Amino acid sequence: MIHLHTRSSYSLLHSPIRLEELIQKANQENKKAIALTDLSVMFGTMEWIKRCKESNIKPIIGLEITLKEPEFMNFVLLAKNNRGLKNLFKISSEASKQTLTLAQIKPYFEDLFILYGHEDGILYQNYQESKEEFIADHLLALKKEIPDLYLSLVCNDSKYHKRLNEIFKKTAQQLNIPTVACSRIYYLKQEDVEDLKVLRAIEKQTTLNNGTLNVSYGRYWRTDQEMEQLYDQDDLDQSDWIASQCNVDFEHLEKSDLPIYKNKLGIDSRSYLIKLCKAGLKKRMNDHIPKIYIDRLEYELSVITKMGFTNYFLIVYDMIRYAKTQNILVGPGRGSAAGSLVAYCLGITHIDPIKNQLLFERFLNPERISMPDIDTDFPDTSRHKIIEYLQAQYGADHVALIVTFSALKAKQALRDVARVKNIPNLEIDSIVRLIPNVPNMNLNKAWNEISAFRSKIQSKASYLDLFHTALKIENLPRHTSQHAAGVVLSQKEIVEVCPIYAGDGTIQSTQFTMDYLESLGLIKMDVLALKNLTTVENILSDLKKTYGLELDIYKLNQNDKKTYALLSSGDTIGVFQFESDGIRSLLRDIRPQTFSDIAIALALYRPGPMENKNVYLANRNHPETIHYLHPLLEPILKETYGIMIYQEQIMQIAQTIGNMTLAQADSLRKAMSKKNKALMDSYEEIFIQGATAQNIKKEIATKIFKTMEHFADYGFNKSHSYAYASLAYAMAYLKANYPLFFYRSLLDSVTGNKEKSADYIFECSKRNVPVLPCSIVSSTDRYCIENNGIRMPFQVLKGIGKTVYDKIIQERKKKPFQDLYECMARLIACGIKENALITLINAGAFDPLYPSRKTLAENLDQIISYANLVKVEDETLHFDFSVASPPNLIRLEEQVLERAQKEKEVYGFYLSEHPISSLRKKRFQNLRTLWEISEQLGFVSVLGRVSRIKPYRTKKGDLMAFLTLEDETQMIDVAIMPRLYGQIKGSLQENQIILLNGKKDRKDSILAQKIQILSRKLKT
Repeated sequence: MIHLHTRSSYSLLHSPIRLEELIQKANQENKKAIALTDLSVMFGTMEWIKRCKESNIKPIIGLEITLKEPEFMNFVLLAKNNRGLKNLFKISSEASKQTLTLAQIKPYFEDLFILYGHEDGILYQNYQESKEEFIADHLLALKKEIPDLYLSLVCNDSKYHKRLNEIFKKTAQQLNIPTVACSRIYYLKQEDVEDLKVLRAIEKQTTLNNGTLNVSYGRYWRTDQEMEQLYDQDDLDQSDWIASQCNVDFEHLEKSDLPIYKNKLGIDSRSYLIKLCKAGLKKRMNDHIPKIYIDRLEYELSVITKMGFTNYFLIVYDMIRYAKTQNILVGPGRGSAAGSLVAYCLGITHIDPIKNQLLFERFLNPERISMPDIDTDFPDTSRHKIIEYLQAQYGADHVALIVTFSALKAKQALRDVARVKNIPNLEIDSIVRLIPNVPNMNLNKAWNEISAFRSKIQSKASYLDLFHTALKIENLPRHTSQHAAGVVLSQKEIVEVCPIYAGDGTIQSTQFTMDYLESLGLIKMDVLALKNLTTVENILSDLKKTYGLELDIYKLNQNDKKTYALLSSGDTIGVFQFESDGIRSLLRDIRPQTFSDIAIALALYRPGPMENKNVYLANRNHPETIHYLHPLLEPILKETYGIMIYQEQIMQIAQTIGNMTLAQADSLRKAMSKKNKALMDSYEEIFIQGATAQNIKKEIATKIFKTMEHFADYGFNKSHSYAYASLAYAMAYLKANYPLFFYRSLLDSVTGNKEKSADYIFECSKRNVPVLPCSIVSSTDRYCIENNGIRMPFQVLKGIGKTVYDKIIQERKKKPFQDLYECMARLIACGIKENALITLINAGAFDPLYPSRKTLAENLDQIISYANLVKVEDETLHFDFSVASPPNLIRLEEQVLERAQKEKEVYGFYLSEHPISSLRKKRFQNLRTLWEISEQLGFVSVLGRVSRIKPYRTKKGDLMAFLTLEDETQMIDVAIMPRLYGQIKGSLQENQIILLNGKKDRKDSILAQKIQILSRKLKT
């Protein structure tokens, strides 16, 4: 008996069944076919087909759909053939947009088996023994709408439902409606209903003890024996017959292609591409075109046209052309596309591939057919405009984003399960924080490798239950998301080859993930949102507004001394790709003097290549010591001082030494990186033969090949490195030459991120760029340059949203604020509330009008009373300041720490000089800040304020403590073991300034070894 109604975990939070587990169960039960019928969606279809093929199981593709009109009805739809599959795509696509009616899906019923029946549907809910005629009327009405209707008999494990099913079956037979046994499967084992309960509670955001939580019991995989006991044999046979008639031809699924680019000249795409490239090359070369460029262009165009990619290039060209017409900054290109002269001629990339020895075959290999992959960066504020243009150009039904799934990872699974099991947040926080944020971390790994986590879980029965439940749902998809970059364009409407998903966004997504799209002829283009480009775009815009200066970041002076000085000093906070401590240290070692040096730094700063850092630096400092295995290697490796850093160098060596074509060289490179031994051995033979044909000794050739093999493991894509180096250079240039504009835009880019804002403000202070607090007289909705400093915007303040700061800005536009009382009166009259005024006071916004914040805060009631007193409302609102004298404010003394703490409360970080900063300057100049040691591991000494202490009793009963330490830059967690805590617990208090020595094994925490209490508070 073949089961025809099965949900999987792709029915998001409606089933815990993983597809691999379903296949395993089918194999155990010797099933040759099984249906996948997820609720409204077809997310798992392609994976299901793939897994079934691998296990020699016939995949039956279906869909469960619920209609709300004319009444609540539930159907299972199964594809008979490829046309039926396409109809399922269309129904599922419509279901993602709205709740469907029978009339809406009726046009798509052709080539589908339509199974009707659900215990929550109208047939069961409205049945009464005294009105059996209702069943006949209802089924007859449905049969008129759906000629190929089958009645599903469900829930025969319930005596009540079995009795009803006997009546339904009798009526159906009288109406010539066939019946079929359809035991729904929502989970595999009977006890797995508990996992479904958890998932349903997660979706409903409720707890497991909520009585309204609707969970279907008994909906597990029933064996043939169980089914035979519950259902009539003819109904079981019917399910087998239906399964035998579901014959989708998966080898010939319908495919699409890229849209045909319609050019303004009305000529064919190939001719238009050639015309564009020739014009572009002429412009790039200023009418002086060397023959090497002509030959390379002709070669690339022949490969592109032969492989059928002309429209791909034209679509990308047009997308970038449109962006430029809208003054949207376009990135320099990324990945191997920078190795294409065609891309360079079209303005898709901005690195000359011939001048910089970038290889086209690394991008498109004529001997290894694969789709081109051109990734394009746009400012993160403009990506949506590009996608909207693509929709307008090719049709909304021909453009889609790509679905992804946010899975229940270890921490999320624990948090979700804790919530539905009513475990308090504080308790789950103490568990989750023990799991490090490292790649590939999961619950089993945390249990096996982190003793503190294991001990914590074992400390309570409820924690063990939490862990085991979370383990069962870990990695199940939780909700949909969209691929960060991928956009699909299709000549056919996408729904003809792939179901689409509307979700909550304005732009539809494919229901299939990117792994399966290319096989359907749906080509992914990466349209990326890059915040760094927004930063650069804003700098360029400000320079144009302020000085009338129009800079083109791709035509900057490549030999700017200030820029190389900045890079050589590692002063690259805020510079694309060069912000981490590690790469800044590498820059200081390399001390770049050329653009090539910048690209090398990017390529070298990777886990594999960094092993060669010392060799590279030694060779760089002493080039006379470099030894080449053969003189022909020198021109290839000279740029990188004798070592192989780039993948393209592997290819060039294969071409020069092994006499291989570049297409063969690229295939060799890929074989080496994938460790395909059989392919590598065959290429080694070709390489050796090519070398000996040039009178290169076999032993030398063999040694070179083995060296290539070693370096190919982690060789970096030179095209990508050069492309990103151009953006890094542009940002370094802007920082070196226009620091005020650079920092203004940089701070704007992290508005709302208090940690990054604090980092960049600290960076500004180190570079003597004043960051001024919010000002009631001059702040706007963005950071602004003011008096050689940078004025903060209102929106960085907690509780000062757009509705508040808009009122302030609009009121100030009427006329500038004159003094404190006039300003307060106008602000209160336009609707600024007391809590917002307190925030503005604590932020220092009123400092230009009155310098004592504490005085203002303590006397605010008097000021508000005075403001209401002088307000006159007749035909127009105005103020009469002659009716009363302003209140006499008694000035109150402020402490530095108190003032700084108030700033931190409203900004989220310290702005004016922190007391720790004062102490550091006086007594601890040599101590690094927490920010400066953020990437450092090992023994550290730090200065900070204790912002939080949490005592904790170990399993042995000893008292230890966790504390949060902060300085003027950021916070860090500190663990104090029982022995040390016992010595200082009587004197250690929150808000104290301490000097801490300890060991830093992780980036985000220190194990304290010695603590010296310096002060409880610092006075003004």
